[in-house]
This record gives sequence, C-alpha cells and structure tokens, in this order.
Amino acid sequence: LAKQMEAMNDAYKAMRREEDPAKGAALAREAQDAMVKAIAEIPELVKAMPDGPEKAKASAEFRKMMGSLISTLASMELAFLDKDLDKVKEIVDAMRELKKEGHDKFMEDE
Repeated sequence: LAKQMEAMNDAYKAMRREEDPAKGAALAREAQDAMVKAIAEIPELVKAMPDGPEKAKASAEFRKMMGSLISTLASMELAFLDKDLDKVKEIVDAMRELKKEGHDKFMEDE
C-alpha cells in the first residue's frame, strides 16, 4: 500500500504544477493505476484492529474513499484533456482535502 500511495503522491505533486494537457492526463492515469492497485490493500491501522464489525466497516470506508479518489483522478484527467487548467486547479484543491481526510482516518500519527 505504501508503494502505491507513494506513486500517487509523486503524480499528485507533478500534476499540481503541470500545464501541458497531455502530460497532465498521463500523470492522472498513472495516479489512477496506483489507486486501482491500492484499493485491494488494507491500511496497517485497519489490519491491526481486532476482527469484527468495526474492522469490516473501516475496511469498507477505506475502499469507498479510494473509489472516490479514483473518480476524482478521472475527472482530473478529463479536465487536462479538455485543456481546462482552471478545473484542474479546482480538483487539485479538492484532492488536498481528500488526502488529509484519508490520512487522518487511516494513518497512525508518527
């Protein structure tokens, strides 16, 4: 999971500054591919939970958030392909919130 999230984070950082629509769309696809692989993983925080309904619920919530992220990245790819850099910026800002929410829920404080 960490490997997939790192690939996503690298693509996200590059997308924030990318102004070439073809390169931006490729980065968005790269990030989507990483998230498709990551959705099958289970965060360490969830793995450490005792088996039961709360663990199942946390796992489902993780997959739901990952699905939302994949959808957001597809929207970003479309915005790049439409050469709508204002929309790309809006999506980048929305992703910042998604990232924070996901990290707050599924990562241990270091």
